[in-house]
Amino acid sequence: MELAKRGYKVTGVDISSGMLLEAKKMASEANVNVEWIHCDAVKYSPTKSFDAVICLCEGAFGLVGRDEEPVEHDLANKNISDALEPTGHFVLTTLNAYSKIRKLTQENVDSGRFNPITMVEHYMDEWDLPEGRKQVEVKERRYLPFELKQMFSQVGLKVENIWGGTAGNWKRQNISLDEIEIMVVATKG
Repeated sequence: MELAKRGYKVTGVDISSGMLLEAKKMASEANVNVEWIHCDAVKYSPTKSFDAVICLCEGAFGLVGRDEEPVEHDLANKNISDALEPTGHFVLTTLNAYSKIRKLTQENVDSGRFNPITMVEHYMDEWDLPEGRKQVEVKERRYLPFELKQMFSQVGLKVENIWGGTAGNWKRQNISLDEIEIMVVATKG
């Protein structure tokens, strides 16, 4: 909404119809025009190119579908690169694997909660949803900074910076092992 308020032409993509409904409501209240697309971002193939792609949510990029292979999920980077103008920018926040690994135990591996090969944690969590508290199955992929840099490079994105932080507390600083998130700033080309 903030980008649209500042005069940028904005397209929002989300797999959740409920989240899109909330976003549309917020856009209406803010009196801004945003193009909303209901789609899995991993499968999104835009018909136009963008100056920037922004994915700011610690879980969004790392969320993996129930039957989705993590490597296939990571192919979203190719779609993002393809969607960018030749000098376009990509800003991403995602979960910091260092933080999670420091808290996991061998019991988490043995029980199937965490797969150290795919870096996916699979668990049930309780969420406050509009319809009330609900048990939700969560599958989240964790990323190491060097891995993100390599993944981006493979699809033609040059990583300019990788910082550590947490929503509401971002600074241009090195990653702390215990921070929840990583921010990657990259350019195409």
